Amino acid sequence: MHPLIDLHCDTLFRINGCDESIISNTGNTDVRWMEKAGNVTTCFALFTYPEKGKSPWQQASLLHARYIQEIASADGRLRHVKKPSLHTNQSTQSAILSIEDSYILEGCIDRITELAQWNVRLATLTWNFENELGFPHHKRGGLKPFGFAAVEAMEHHDILVDVSHLNDEGLSDVLSIAKKPIIASHSNCRTITNNSRNLSDDAIRAIAQKGGVVGLTFCPSFLSTDWLHSRVDDMVRHALHLYKIGGASTLAIGTDFDGMSGELEIAHYPQFMLLWDALHKKGLPSSILEKMWYDNARRVLT
Repeated sequence: MHPLIDLHCDTLFRINGCDESIISNTGNTDVRWMEKAGNVTTCFALFTYPEKGKSPWQQASLLHARYIQEIASADGRLRHVKKPSLHTNQSTQSAILSIEDSYILEGCIDRITELAQWNVRLATLTWNFENELGFPHHKRGGLKPFGFAAVEAMEHHDILVDVSHLNDEGLSDVLSIAKKPIIASHSNCRTITNNSRNLSDDAIRAIAQKGGVVGLTFCPSFLSTDWLHSRVDDMVRHALHLYKIGGASTLAIGTDFDGMSGELEIAHYPQFMLLWDALHKKGLPSSILEKMWYDNARRVLT
């Protein structure tokens, strides 16, 4: 199997509070599936949902502690890394830490320093609700003052600014001040599926011009108007459009495994060959598919 970097999964949120683990669970992503695929680096998101009696930062801290515990319990089969690197030892897979929804900062800019100490490498500014930084994809309004400050602080601490879930005005504001590549870890193409979570062609071009990447996501509602099924054919349509608009260096993968519902034609990493073969049949050579699978994401994360 080809080396793979997955820019987004919600496995930590899914297993939190239950007996399942990163090593073995009934969802889409665990170490067993990573090992079967051969050489996988997965970005595990610290995602929290408002919970009575606990602040967002407290929840994120507890989930981070769970992540550290999971890595320790993996007995060498999964290693926490800051930067991806090819490895020939297929008994060891790699995990990178990310943040989904920077509302966990609670308006405190110094917490970005702590996230950097945790070796967080990418962070979305919003999720599906308005927060202290800005507005989600389905609302209007640009970045708030704390959002501008957070972008600068994240770049200072080598944390990639992730614009998935952010609205168009906020994305434009990020682009206006970003000095480093930005990414959309798990977003598709709005021209193909008119969903506000997907990116406009202008946004794709702008991310490409910044040297960033867009992670193709397998979420049914972003792939087509059929919210019940995630199909390879729809993935191919979005990947080819992303390639057409953003170029080969913009292609990446961000599955959103364990963060979506529906019937998934690709539900685990070993099945990625279905997408590889389908894209290859549509004319994408192995050199471009290797960029999409690994090289482009590695570039922005290194």
